[in-house]
Amino acid sequence: MRRKNWEIPCLTLRTAHPYGNMRYNGTIQFEQTSAGGVDKYGEPIPAKTEWGEPIKCSIKANSDTRKGIYEDGKFRQASYVILIETQSLPGTIQRTRLKRFSESLGDHDILNIEPLLSVGRIQILV
Repeated sequence: MRRKNWEIPCLTLRTAHPYGNMRYNGTIQFEQTSAGGVDKYGEPIPAKTEWGEPIKCSIKANSDTRKGIYEDGKFRQASYVILIETQSLPGTIQRTRLKRFSESLGDHDILNIEPLLSVGRIQILV
């Protein structure tokens, strides 16, 4: 009996790209908040938030479910583990924007940041 060869349409294999000693498959941006204050007339100046420069990283899905349905459409629940080269991070960061290849993975709250000293990386859980 012969085995059937299965064809998977529209499947493109994407491989990670080397960057230094680490292979990456996406970018991460951190939301940075500038301090507010008061102007020379005593009027409050609101704090501004802006996205920092994209940093090359390795993104791995921790969990990803696209089964969420609500009245007006569908939603996605996802958690990712991100590895970046050891570097100085902005002061206080709470949100990230992820992009894997050309797919935007959205904006996420940071759950945990852990330096992996033995391998010279920083692990971020969102």
